[in-house]
Amino acid sequence: MIERERAGVGVFLTLTEPTKPMITEAAGAGLFELPGFASVPRMQIVTIKDAMALRDRAVRLPARRDDGFKKAAKEVNGSAQGALAL
Repeated sequence: MIERERAGVGVFLTLTEPTKPMITEAAGAGLFELPGFASVPRMQIVTIKDAMALRDRAVRLPARRDDGFKKAAKEVNGSAQGALAL
């Protein structure tokens, strides 16, 4: 399924606890690696109970932000800031 959809990570949502063969099959899918981030399992099994209790923490995904702020220009003369006239 992951290969067919060309997905990096797959999540199997189940009503019951996963069986030993299910866990073995998921572990056999390997890890998804993204440069600069910790690797995560390619196939993850999550129960409905865990999904409801953990919400967004139930699935492990590499955290990536591409919307960072631009770096501020460095001030050359630090004494140029004026004093407050109180």
